[in-house]
Amino acid sequence: MLDHLSEVSIFGHSLLALFLILVISFALTLLHTLQELKGRGGPLWRNFGAIVGVSVPDLLGFLVFFVGLTVALWLVALLAITGSLLTYAAQTEWAAGALGALIGARLGDTLISHVLLYMLRYRPNPGLASTPLYVAEAVFLIATFSRGLTAGNGSTCVGLFIGAGFFCFVLPLLWFVRIVMPSWRRDRWRPGEPLPAWTGVSDSSIAPKPNLS
Repeated sequence: MLDHLSEVSIFGHSLLALFLILVISFALTLLHTLQELKGRGGPLWRNFGAIVGVSVPDLLGFLVFFVGLTVALWLVALLAITGSLLTYAAQTEWAAGALGALIGARLGDTLISHVLLYMLRYRPNPGLASTPLYVAEAVFLIATFSRGLTAGNGSTCVGLFIGAGFFCFVLPLLWFVRIVMPSWRRDRWRPGEPLPAWTGVSDSSIAPKPNLS
């Protein structure tokens, strides 16, 4: 892991730097997904579901939008920063792709899932408050892991595209769910108006706890 860090970053064989960068990245992911779960206008699956007019079951939404997304981003960060997944050392191209995907995910999530929807007057937007930290991390990784980004060549570009592009497909996927699951269809959320009553989400600083039963 330290050899990988030395090859892809400016930090050399610093165990402290490796630990801090990884822990901070993990913490930022958890902070953001917790805000999407419990922040104003959350949980996110009800918020996004309201935009397209579909009621995603709470258990499914919790598993996908919170657990799945958090774990996936942790694994991407682990591979990008350490060059390995637990005991498996990955090839340089995979690590570079993961680094690109992490940066792309931070920027794509910020711009598409939060800033754009806020500008379109879908407010409140859970998770918006922590997006400046996502941008700061992306800038930090670009500045300090430039050797890793250039080492992967095309893999880095593919990772960036996948990381950012993933967030372009969340709402279209919910549209598809609305089509194939008629019983989940609900009234759509009109921009500039309060969240529909069927979401059970109030316009307060603390969203109601999702019923996962």
